[in-house]
Amino acid sequence: MKNSWKMRGFVVLCKALCVVCGSLFGGIIGADNNGMLWAQVPKVAFVNSNTIRERFPDYQTAKQRLESLVADWKRQSEDQLAQIQTLEAEIQKKRLVWSEAELKDRETLLQKRRQDREDFIRKTFNSGGTFDTEAANIMRPVEAKIAAAIQEVAITENYDYVWDKSSQPLLYANPRFDITAKVMDKLGLFTDDIKAKLNEAIDKIEREISKARQELSPSNIRRRLSKMADDAKKAAEDTIKEAEKEFKDATKDLNLGQKQDSTKKVTPPPAPQQDSTKKEPPKK
Repeated sequence: MKNSWKMRGFVVLCKALCVVCGSLFGGIIGADNNGMLWAQVPKVAFVNSNTIRERFPDYQTAKQRLESLVADWKRQSEDQLAQIQTLEAEIQKKRLVWSEAELKDRETLLQKRRQDREDFIRKTFNSGGTFDTEAANIMRPVEAKIAAAIQEVAITENYDYVWDKSSQPLLYANPRFDITAKVMDKLGLFTDDIKAKLNEAIDKIEREISKARQELSPSNIRRRLSKMADDAKKAAEDTIKEAEKEFKDATKDLNLGQKQDSTKKVTPPPAPQQDSTKKEPPKK
């Protein structure tokens, strides 16, 4: 009974660790009732939605419709500006002719037209204005079609995550996980050139991987290590030979110096001369 409770506690602990590890490393980790751990690495792909939009006729149609609306709004703004400029010129020209009441009416009208134009521009082009509303309404069906195609490919290919390279730049992405062409196929778009570029990129990656694997193969590593050992051994032997040569040269010079010293005659210093004028003391 006591062991059973210990086992249950161990299983609970394992499952708790799985939750923590899964949240930290982004994987799907679990444990069975016996406490055995299992893990599943998430499958990730990416897509370039801008490339899809450029080839998608529905998006181009929606874009042209939105551009037409923007052109109409700009014309309205320009017409308002022309009316303001005309009224400004008229006031400047007839300022001295009109009565004070007429001049005040025209200046009031001018101020109103200026304010109307400012309100139109703000309501149309500012954040949350008419442009944003119309753009969302026009583009929403197109974006929904693209999103549905991406989801369909992801489900078919068993991908857990799909990143949009257009809005979420990646420092590096293996082209093998680019599903842009597959999504475009779902939308019935031309993809031959995109597939050709993709296959070329994949082939390049495969060549680089193959080259790296070959360089890191056990036989290649052994060959490199053997060459390094031979080079180190040769360098050591050369160093020893050079040291022995220097030692022999130094010994030869030392022996030669000693021989020369032994053959050299030593001349004793001269004896001091006696003074002949010095008298000897008398004998007693």
